[in-house]
Amino acid sequence: MLKEFTINYFNSIKQQNMHLHQTIRIFCRIKPTNAKTGLYEVTLTRQNAPHVTFYIPRSESDGLVNNRREAYPFKFNKVFDQQTSQDEVFERVAKEVIDNVLAGYNGTIFAYGQTGSGKTFTITGGAERYADRGIIPRSLSYVFLHQENHPENVYTTQVSYMEIYNGHGYDLLDPKHEASKLEDLPKVFLQEDSERNIHLRNLSIHTANNEEEALN
Repeated sequence: MLKEFTINYFNSIKQQNMHLHQTIRIFCRIKPTNAKTGLYEVTLTRQNAPHVTFYIPRSESDGLVNNRREAYPFKFNKVFDQQTSQDEVFERVAKEVIDNVLAGYNGTIFAYGQTGSGKTFTITGGAERYADRGIIPRSLSYVFLHQENHPENVYTTQVSYMEIYNGHGYDLLDPKHEASKLEDLPKVFLQEDSERNIHLRNLSIHTANNEEEALN
């Protein structure tokens, strides 16, 4: 039975291959803030490619005549303005990645930005409102809902949680360690085997049987 399932599963992957989007896509999310913000504009080109342009006025101290640029445009696959909801971010950024994972392909969602730019809110979400859930809890809900809707398959879901800080990896789910600060957590080391596969040594792996266990 396992052999039959495996064959059917990989046939299914082959049939879906033409629908998979495996290229790297880059999104920009503009953080809502009560503070004074810089001037920016979100536009679409003729090819429907989103651009966000930041305007930095010339300083009067540089003199009345100077040729310094005032407009700095950047191109993205999608630009999320300040009013964008967490649900829309998940639908446009994460859902397709998870669908590809469920079809048998690895996927990564990477948040990059300076301190205070809103990475944690986008990825994990806020604690006050259910609607503020981020990509991680929404992804877990999506994965386990998929499992419930496909009882003919057998799934094993495992969770690891690592933080990289100043070039070092730390296991945030180490069951044997109670740390008061990040540096006290067990360090995780990146290693490469003879076949050039990447392994994370010292990173704990936890089986989650349902969404609640995964969130905990």
